[in-house]
Amino acid sequence: MSDDVANLLAEMQADFLDDLPGRCDRLEECVLALESAEPGAFDELYRQIHSLKGTGGMFGIHVITAVCHQFESFIGGSKKQMNRQTATTALAYVDLLRKTSSAKGRDAAGVAAIEQVLERLRLESLSGRASVLMVDPSDTVRLLYKDVVDRANVKLSTMAAGIAALERMLREPFDLLVISRELPDLNAVAVVAALRESRSRNSDIPVVLVSNNPAPVPAHLGILAVVRRDTHMLSTIKKSIVEILARSAGRAC
Repeated sequence: MSDDVANLLAEMQADFLDDLPGRCDRLEECVLALESAEPGAFDELYRQIHSLKGTGGMFGIHVITAVCHQFESFIGGSKKQMNRQTATTALAYVDLLRKTSSAKGRDAAGVAAIEQVLERLRLESLSGRASVLMVDPSDTVRLLYKDVVDRANVKLSTMAAGIAALERMLREPFDLLVISRELPDLNAVAVVAALRESRSRNSDIPVVLVSNNPAPVPAHLGILAVVRRDTHMLSTIKKSIVEILARSAGRAC
C-alpha cells in the first residue's frame, strides 16, 4: 500500500471516529422513535446500525463491528416493537458504541470491558435460552430452520454464506452451530477448521453438519453430528439440538 493511500485511509478513519458521537446521537433518536412507535423507525434504526457496522469493518475497528452485530440481532428479535425495557437495552448498545469513539475505548482494556458488557446483554436477552447459528445457502431451508427451532425454544440466527458466518462467530458468541457443508464461498469444513484455530469464544463450539456428501470429515474438527438432507432432516436437527444443548448444560453444572 502506498503512503498516499495509507494516509488517505488514516484521514478517513479519523473523520469516521470524529463523526461517531453524532451517529450515536442519531441511533439514540431512532431508538426513542421506535419506542414511540413512529412509522419507519425500525427500518431507519436497522439501516443506521448496518451502515455503522460496515464502516467499522472497513476500517478494521472490530469492536464496533461486534457491538453492531449484537445490536442488530437484538432489535431483529424485537419484532419491530420496543417497550421501555427493550429501549433501555438498545440504549446500552448505543452507549457501548459511544465508548469506541475514544482511543481508550478501543485499546485492549477498553475492548475487554466492552466485550464483558456485550456478554451480559446477550445473556439477559436470551432469558435462559441457548443461542444457535444456522448457516445454509437456501432461503427456503433457513425459513424451515426458523420454524423447527422456534419449537425447540432457542434463539436462532441464520446466515447464507461461510465467510460472513465465520466473521460473525469470531465476534459474537453462540452455543451451537448448525451448518451446511456446501456453501457458496467457504465450505463448512473450512469454516469449522478456521474457527477451531481461532482464539474466539466460539473456538470449541458444538457443530452439527448438514450434508449428503459421503466424504469423511476430519476427526479433529469435532463435528458432533452429521445430518442427511432427507425427509427426516428437520426432526433430526431438532433432536440433535436438544440433545447437544442438554449435554452442554450438564457439563456446565
